[in-house]
Amino acid sequence: MDYIIMEKLKELRKSKKITQEQLAEKLDISRSKVSSWETNKRDMSITDAIKLANIYEVSLDNLFEINKITEEEYLKISDKFLKSKNITLKEKIKIIESLRDSLKKNNMDEFYENYKMTQNATK
Repeated sequence: MDYIIMEKLKELRKSKKITQEQLAEKLDISRSKVSSWETNKRDMSITDAIKLANIYEVSLDNLFEINKITEEEYLKISDKFLKSKNITLKEKIKIIESLRDSLKKNNMDEFYENYKMTQNATK
């Protein structure tokens, strides 16, 4: 797990106002195991990840930040798309704004749909 995920695990636990001990009890594991996840000293099993996602009422994607796109990736996509000669500037602006808006809403499904439009337009 990386730093962002470690922080996410702590943030979710604290948002539920539970201690590591209380979380460990809910998961039927030791407190040290919870601590080791939050300090990146131990990987989590898929079984524990599913239980944890259920406790926190989030999807596994959300728990592990799977669909997060970095600003750098967004800029690369935008740059490549803007250089395309197969689409008008007005259409480019509309699609780039759609990408940006879906990122602001953190709606990754919508973002990837908009991204597919950029791929089709640059062919």
